[in-house]
Amino acid sequence: MLVRKDTLTTKNLVIKPFENEDKIALISLLENPLIKRTYMCPIFKDENEKEKCFLRLKEISLKKDKFFYGIYLNKSLIGFINEVHAENDTIELGYLIAPNEWNKGYATEALSASISELFRIGFQVVECGHFEENPASGKVMQKCGMQKMEKTEMIDYAGKQHLCIYYSIENKI
Repeated sequence: MLVRKDTLTTKNLVIKPFENEDKIALISLLENPLIKRTYMCPIFKDENEKEKCFLRLKEISLKKDKFFYGIYLNKSLIGFINEVHAENDTIELGYLIAPNEWNKGYATEALSASISELFRIGFQVVECGHFEENPASGKVMQKCGMQKMEKTEMIDYAGKQHLCIYYSIENKI
């Protein structure tokens, strides 16, 4: 079902698969303490694990049947948006943006473009979740037309329980 475009372009962003030059920036995002508070990032033991993680994520981002893109501003990787789970005509996305680019509308811009692309390729429902302690992410979802769901979930991450609040949007066409 999922056959996505190689690149999505918005007013400010290019949303596309990772390139080899993105390794340092991607690992930096995944190791950023501010991101790790509310986005479930891997814990790396050594450089080898970082390399394997980057190569795996790059490979996934190149697959036409997976929704996983880097988010670029002026040719620099500032985040990514990814498929968490897809079943039938529903897909759940996750996303993150570098803290120095927060509150500039880039998450909203990337999520909005992604929702449009997912509807174009046939998904009827797009869902996203955020930890309760990250209400800014919920605001991004609302700006993209998503509605709060009754669905919530307790998730154990980094030795702490987090309430995950979900939003969704349906394709009205």
